[in-house]
Amino acid sequence: MKNSWILIGWIAMAAISCKQEKEMEDDSILLVNSIDVARTEVIVFPRSEVEKEWSGSSGDSIPGLRTVAGEAIPFQLDDLDGDGNWDELSAVIDFAPNEEKKVVFSAFAKAEQASFPNTTDVHFGVGKAKPNATEVQTYERTGDPRELDSLFFQMEGPAWENDKLGFRIYFDPRNGIDIFGKTTAQPTLAQQGLTTDYHAQEDWGMDILKVGTSLGAGSIAIKYEDSLYRVTGTNGATFKTITEGPVRAIFELHYKDEAIGDRIVDIIHTISIEKGDWFYKSDVVVNGDAAGMELVTGIVDLKPNVGEKIALTNGYSAYATFGKQSENDDQLGMALIFTTDDLTESEAPKEGAGITQTHLWNLGGGNEFTYYFMSGWEASDSAFTTARGFTNEVKKAGSTIAKPILIQ
Repeated sequence: MKNSWILIGWIAMAAISCKQEKEMEDDSILLVNSIDVARTEVIVFPRSEVEKEWSGSSGDSIPGLRTVAGEAIPFQLDDLDGDGNWDELSAVIDFAPNEEKKVVFSAFAKAEQASFPNTTDVHFGVGKAKPNATEVQTYERTGDPRELDSLFFQMEGPAWENDKLGFRIYFDPRNGIDIFGKTTAQPTLAQQGLTTDYHAQEDWGMDILKVGTSLGAGSIAIKYEDSLYRVTGTNGATFKTITEGPVRAIFELHYKDEAIGDRIVDIIHTISIEKGDWFYKSDVVVNGDAAGMELVTGIVDLKPNVGEKIALTNGYSAYATFGKQSENDDQLGMALIFTTDDLTESEAPKEGAGITQTHLWNLGGGNEFTYYFMSGWEASDSAFTTARGFTNEVKKAGSTIAKPILIQ
C-alpha cells in the first residue's frame, strides 16, 4: 500500500509538471533561426512588449526569459536613456542551423540576474598616474589630454570586450581604434594597462594592432569639399557607459562642436558588442548642418595584406583584409560589414599630415549610419589561420546580421 501511495504521488507530480509545461507552451514566444548557420544571438524585447506578455508579480521580482522547460536564459535589463528604469530586456541564446526555440517571460528574483556571469564589459579607467586608475561611467574632455601631466587614461581611453575579442579607442584627438586579441573568454581588459604590458602576448591575449595615424579598426572621419577630416573632439568630447553584462555592452561617444571645414556639427558614435560575436557595431548620428558631408570609416593598412570585397545576403556587403598584420607577426583578418553594397573605396596617403595608411570606405551623406567592424586573430581561433577561413567567418557574420532571429 505504501508503494501505491508513492506511485500515486509521482503520477500527481508528473501531471502537475505536464500542466505547467502546457501552460508555458501556450504563453510561449517562437524564435526562428532562418539560416543554415549555428549562431549565438542576442534577442531584444522592448519594455512595452514585455509588459504585454508578462503581468509581473511582487516588487521583489523582475522579468526574464526561460525555456518552456523552465531553464533560465541569461538576460539583462538595459536602461538606455539613463532615467533609472529599464527600457529593453536583452537575452542571449544559442541556435543550431535552422533551429526554432520557444521561450517564455518569467519572474526572477532580482538576485538571480546577478548569477549570470558577465561576458561583455566597457571599461574606462582615469587617474593621475600609473598604476592607479578609477573606473568612470561618464567622462568629459576638451583639447588634448595627452598634454596634461596630471592625467592618465588606462589603455589611453575606453575599452570594450566580449568573450571573443576586445577593442579600445584613443580618447584624444587621434581617435583611432585598436584591437585586443583574446585567448580567454573572461573579461580581462579592466586589469590591463596599469602594471602589465599589453603589447606582449600573455595568457589572456595582447594588443595586436599598430594604429599609427590611420583610422585603425573602424574609427570615423568626415569627408567635406574633397578634404578628409579626422573626428578629434578637440572642442569637447564625452564618454558614457550605457549598459554591460552577460548579454551585451553599449557605450556612447559624443563629439561636440566638431569643426569640419567652415561648418560645426555634433557627432554621436554609439558602439555596442554582444556575446559570441567577432565584431562590434557602430551607430553614428551627425547633427547640425551636415549638407555636403559624407561619413568615412576604414581599416588600417600598415602591414602587408590582401583585400577582398565580399557580397553578402540581402544586399549587404563587406570588405576584408588578411595577412600577417598583427603585432605578434601572425595572421590577422579585419573586415568592415555594411548594410549596402553601394559604397566608394579609396586609399589614404601613405604618409603626411592627417589620416594615413588606411583602406577608406565612404558611407555617403545623411545623418544616420550603421556599420560593423570584425576581427579574427589566428591565436584566438583556428578558423582565422587562412584567408579563406576568415572570409567564411565574415560571410557567416554577414548572414546573422542581415537575417536576425525571427520573433513570432
